[in-house]
Amino acid sequence: MIKILHSILIIIFFLMSIITKSNASDISTILRNQQLTVFDIGIFRLQEDLKSSYPEIKKHKDVPYEDIYIDVLSSYWRNTVDLIVSIPVNENLKKENYMSDSLRCRNIFNSVRDHLLRNENMSNYRFTMATSYLTSIFSTPTSWPKWRYDQSILEELVNLVKLEVVLRPTPDLAFKDNVNPVSCKGGLETENSEIIVSMKYN
Repeated sequence: MIKILHSILIIIFFLMSIITKSNASDISTILRNQQLTVFDIGIFRLQEDLKSSYPEIKKHKDVPYEDIYIDVLSSYWRNTVDLIVSIPVNENLKKENYMSDSLRCRNIFNSVRDHLLRNENMSNYRFTMATSYLTSIFSTPTSWPKWRYDQSILEELVNLVKLEVVLRPTPDLAFKDNVNPVSCKGGLETENSEIIVSMKYN
């Protein structure tokens, strides 16, 4: 009887090891068959580049890194890629501070944008710098896309990616003065005078 139980336990253990190995093999196969697109790689690269702009942001507003929201959001339905930098501020954001708030927002926007384009030839037009940067972002080392020679495609590319800087009130400021965020948005190729500043006053 003991021998029979011993044999049964060995068989059960053997079967369980086979099942476990099979499951491991299945998940390995599943993971290896997942497709990683050039778009996915590009979003990851943009996130890393955007995060590395923190020292430039800190020059304008000395805020701990963990208090700043930095991310890249893509929308399939709106066909957009938004680079978001949201910074808490504890002063201004009122109607009488319009000039200083908009200037600070634009300055941070330009610093972040210049950081992203830092490896491009600064003597080129901003559009050329933006297209060169984004083409490299959405390419792989083994595949340089043919569409880089198509002007209409390059225009679509720069229109796809937008940078938005948001100056958001801290909870204390929002509660005390009942103020709203200030944002400035544009493409990496946008001229300074064309950066869109959005402000809402109560």
